[in-house]
Amino acid sequence: MAYKKKKNTSTKLLTGIILVAIIAIASTAIVYIVTQTPSKQTIQGVHVGDVFTYNITADSNLITSDAVTPAYLTQYNSTDYYQVSITGVNGSLVWFDTLWQFTNGTALKNPGWINLATGANSGGFWAIYPSNLKVNDLLSPKGNDKLIVNSTSTQTYATSTRTTNNWSTDNVLTDSSDPTGSTQQDNFIAVTFDKQTGMLTSLTNVQQYNNPGYNILILWQLTNATVWKV
Repeated sequence: MAYKKKKNTSTKLLTGIILVAIIAIASTAIVYIVTQTPSKQTIQGVHVGDVFTYNITADSNLITSDAVTPAYLTQYNSTDYYQVSITGVNGSLVWFDTLWQFTNGTALKNPGWINLATGANSGGFWAIYPSNLKVNDLLSPKGNDKLIVNSTSTQTYATSTRTTNNWSTDNVLTDSSDPTGSTQQDNFIAVTFDKQTGMLTSLTNVQQYNNPGYNILILWQLTNATVWKV
């Protein structure tokens, strides 16, 4: 079933988190060729050769008797690790390769890119942000979603303490196949990312469905990085 926004909220969340598994599992990756005049102001905090590794887990809670656990959650819970390697940087454009390694020894590899100024992206991974954002700064300075940094915090790692930025949002989405608009999904997402590099460090996504009734919890957690010791 396809869900659409009940309010005027960001489509980046729906296409990113809800469909990231489907996009990454696709057998053929679509590679977009992007050209842009390099920005005079450097906003990226990542560099070619930087590698970030994540653990991904998911859980579901079936509420009504007709609810079933979505099949794609199996992919999350079969994850050995998910790795993002930075392959190119030019102005606000960042290119990367992702490697989704599964516990059965299989893997999915996809190239991707993101425009840090606008938030436009391809490749299934979108959680890279401009460097050194402050509270109330837009996550995508030239984008349309108008999401902002809500707060800052510190994260203590093995040999260092780093400043992190945080943002969250809660969207009500409706099933486009239900003309009454009563079939809904409440989609909450909270993201923490490293202030200097702009890279995701943790993500919590809670999806609550009412017809049928079930809840989904998806968690991303940084487990390794070449930039600092996690």
